Amino acid sequence: MITATRTQTAVLALGGGGARGVAHLGVIEILRQVPLEIERYVGVSIGSLAGALCAADDDIHAVQQKVVEYLTSAGFRTKQAALFSAAPDAEEPSTSGLFAWYGQIRRFLGARRKLANLFSKPSLLHADVMEDVVDALIPDCDIRDLPTALSVVALDLYSGRKVVLTEGPLRKAVMASAAIPGVFPPVQWESMLLCDLGMMDAIPARIAKAYGADLTISVDVGGGLDPVSNCTTAADVFLRLSDIGEHLVRDYTRDISDLLIRPDVASVPWYDFGNPEHLIERGRQATLPLCSVRTPRDSAENTHRLPAASTDEMAIC
Repeated sequence: MITATRTQTAVLALGGGGARGVAHLGVIEILRQVPLEIERYVGVSIGSLAGALCAADDDIHAVQQKVVEYLTSAGFRTKQAALFSAAPDAEEPSTSGLFAWYGQIRRFLGARRKLANLFSKPSLLHADVMEDVVDALIPDCDIRDLPTALSVVALDLYSGRKVVLTEGPLRKAVMASAAIPGVFPPVQWESMLLCDLGMMDAIPARIAKAYGADLTISVDVGGGLDPVSNCTTAADVFLRLSDIGEHLVRDYTRDISDLLIRPDVASVPWYDFGNPEHLIERGRQATLPLCSVRTPRDSAENTHRLPAASTDEMAIC
């Protein structure tokens, strides 16, 4: 719980989770109402998009309205329906992480033989989907020019290192951090080839803690790890292992945080942007217990401190 008698400084670590990341906006709304100075946002994947939105605009309600209007627009829904051959609110079996992505991608392709694209093209889907979202929501500026500091975290496929982007084109940085490997094409950034590292570090808590603020606050919008009935193909096995690995990494990185917030969004598929107001409200509900008006819940708790991130593991650009 935040019970400081002075204004504490905080760095927010915003995790990945696809559509579930819209809940970040509800979390940030409540955190801005308490005696807390948010010095920096550190984001991975959808967390980098949410961080960029809030670092660029202090009016969180204007940010929320902008996002809701875009995600409920006919243009966005038509594009999403065309890509996945279904309406955004289509019912799908509840799965998590890459296992859910695999099911949706397979449905989009319509036939397994088209999975050969994985071996002949850089990605299953074209970058223009993500470009449309980023261009519609994010200002065209340099990361250094944002009113609040922002660190965008990605993975360099060439070196295998984490990359923390603190300067350069904001839109391109967010594109790189959200480029799901194999689904969207990686982004060339100087001599690096960058993509989403959510499978390896879905909550950038260690990087956030390295900035030395009073509090490192992490927001986990990941899905749960539900049991599956079978793993019959090589792709099933590979993607299930990725699912499990991401879940284990989330457990580890959560322990680094001084404060953890977990909106109840695990049941929302990564691709389902159909009800952004609901996701924002889930973020609010998970964060309100941190204020004096309510009692803390297990989903937002103080945890022990661990050493800061090693610069051997990443490059800061």
